[in-house]
Amino acid sequence: MHTLELIVLLIAALATGGLMVNWVGLARAMAPLSPSTYIEFHQSTNRTFDPYIPIVVIGAIAGGIALAVASGIHTASGQLSAFGVVCYVAVIAIGVPTCVRMNKQVACWSIGNPPGDWAAVRTRWIRFHVIRTLFSVPAFALYAAAMILRTA
Repeated sequence: MHTLELIVLLIAALATGGLMVNWVGLARAMAPLSPSTYIEFHQSTNRTFDPYIPIVVIGAIAGGIALAVASGIHTASGQLSAFGVVCYVAVIAIGVPTCVRMNKQVACWSIGNPPGDWAAVRTRWIRFHVIRTLFSVPAFALYAAAMILRTA
């Protein structure tokens, strides 16, 4: 069980950490960029983050389900794990129709000829990214609490 817990916690840390890095580091660094530079940078980061984030978030969901089942869904530890799963599911439910869809739009933009609404899209992307990230933080904390509670 300890090996499972460590693997799940690592995957959840990678998921939440990736989202936090994108928010605290990249999104804030990208805010003052010119339209062309912003688009080029966003397109470049999409090639890195778009394949990575779904893998680690879905991995965190699967791991949380495994923890809940292994701990027993009717135990406090199992229930904390299940609530963490719900939070990571919210990350997907928020991100797919908003951030992921906007990433696909930005991928098609011309660096030399940005669309007129590029700044509004950037603002909307950041808003939804922050919201989904704020769901991942308690998810990670719930997993950690479940593990601490189970071993206490």
